[in-house]
Amino acid sequence: MSKLYRVKRAGKDLDPFFWSFGKIHGLENIAFADPEELRETKGNPVKIQKIVDRYDGSPLKIDSHEQLVEDMQKVLREYK
Repeated sequence: MSKLYRVKRAGKDLDPFFWSFGKIHGLENIAFADPEELRETKGNPVKIQKIVDRYDGSPLKIDSHEQLVEDMQKVLREYK
């Protein structure tokens, strides 16, 4: 029975790092997670996904690259 459901790894999936982390949706939100909590996952992608799911989107509201550049220039002008 287990042979029927065996997942074959090919291409990028042969890389253990990609296999573990390439399937995590919203992985960029890991930046908002507590580093100690991440260490406790010991690299388990399911546990990491649960942590990442708690951070639904970045607190930064950016609609476009142009807006990001404009906002950054404004902040730099105000800083001077």
